[in-house]
Amino acid sequence: MESIRKDRLESFVALLKSEGRHAVLGLDCGTGTDGLHFVQSGIHFTGVDPSEENIHAARAHGLEASVAGPESLPFADAAFSSVWAVDALAGLPPDQWDGVVRELGRVAEPGAPIAVVLPSPAPRSGEAASDSKGGSGDGGFTVLRSPD
Repeated sequence: MESIRKDRLESFVALLKSEGRHAVLGLDCGTGTDGLHFVQSGIHFTGVDPSEENIHAARAHGLEASVAGPESLPFADAAFSSVWAVDALAGLPPDQWDGVVRELGRVAEPGAPIAVVLPSPAPRSGEAASDSKGGSGDGGFTVLRSPD
């Protein structure tokens, strides 16, 4: 696990523990690497990913996971006490980000932390990509809160 991602994950786990949250939805969970870390930290993990291959791998690790895309999650309103969605927006066009964030807010309990990376929009021709602090990178790691 890359150092920055590991630091983000550790920070989010610490936040969940400090708030007494014991479950997380992992959006775009991949093969379950982050999910295993949550479980090893004592936090119940439910993952979703659009790839059947990734879901088979996550389940092989013993994780609860199902095939689903970020725009229409198969869960009831307020089903999760937190959401880990750091990869959810990266492969989507910017005009879809708001809808995905709204869907995350729908499945999260009121006031639940939602971890995302807000990607920098693709630079225009001749411009360099930069994050919110002026350095190059994949955008800013942010913990949003679902509506109360």
